[in-house]
Amino acid sequence: MKLKVLVYNIFVLGVALISLTFLLFADLGEDKSRIPDAIMNFGHLPLFGVVALVLLWVLNKRRWPVTNIQYYTISFFAMLFLGMMTEFMQMLTPDRFFEITDIFYDAVGALTFLILAYPSLGNPLSKMNIYKKVSFFVIALAGLPIYLSVIDTWRMNSDIPLLGSFETRLEMDRWSASDSTFSRSKKQAAHGSYSLEAHLQPGQYPGIALEYLFEDWRGFDSFSFDVYLEGSNPLPVVVRINDLHHNQMFNDRFNRRFTLKPGRNSISISLDEVEKAPRTRSMDMSRIKNVCIFSYQLKDPRVLYFDHFRLVIFHSMER
Repeated sequence: MKLKVLVYNIFVLGVALISLTFLLFADLGEDKSRIPDAIMNFGHLPLFGVVALVLLWVLNKRRWPVTNIQYYTISFFAMLFLGMMTEFMQMLTPDRFFEITDIFYDAVGALTFLILAYPSLGNPLSKMNIYKKVSFFVIALAGLPIYLSVIDTWRMNSDIPLLGSFETRLEMDRWSASDSTFSRSKKQAAHGSYSLEAHLQPGQYPGIALEYLFEDWRGFDSFSFDVYLEGSNPLPVVVRINDLHHNQMFNDRFNRRFTLKPGRNSISISLDEVEKAPRTRSMDMSRIKNVCIFSYQLKDPRVLYFDHFRLVIFHSMER
């Protein structure tokens, strides 16, 4: 009988761990957007919370409720260890990265769910009941990135043909950097009151990328932006644009080199050329996924101010 119970417990834990592993490592494809990404990040919290409860239930010989504090402690630290291990494993997986925020979500999920699972006491002002209320608040607070993503995505779509002007802090989460840092700045704004101040550091491909953007560029004629270059020397940069179907090869995307002069520059790129850029196919202009602006083998630090990223219709300009 004890062997049968042991086998059943191992089976239940195994199913929980396999489900967790699938959800953490499954390849969901290249079609990423800001709201689903925020939901996936938040998903670590309920996922590890549920697995923590399964372990707690197994430790208590599949009986509920559980009152043994030692079982709660074991379950929490087991989930913390598991969260750290999954992040280290993702370092060995292509296109995956170690993220400390994921471990934070894992730990918060396990802790809050375990607190909520502890038997309630009659006194609503007892410490445990207060901890339960705090746990609900923490879970709601952890979902804040989802709420902000929804707000900014709605604003992003309503601002078209404007792709970026850095007038709100939320907009900054659409951008990423490589060998560079960036921040909102009131210097050299070409549209509104703010620009994106980018500090490019010496490196192979220092630059910035617009990773979350309005994807459907059909019906527009050009992609344009303004950039102010500090210093007295010109700076060559490359603009790269790719769609959802990009195969990571150089000939399967748009690449163009521009030489920025000191001071203000206005860059305009024909979307007809972007569409024809891949060698063996046409760019899917309804699913543009990434815009990168970078320098190549930069030797000295440079400072640039980007602003007024936009899509343009020529006949609307003539009016």
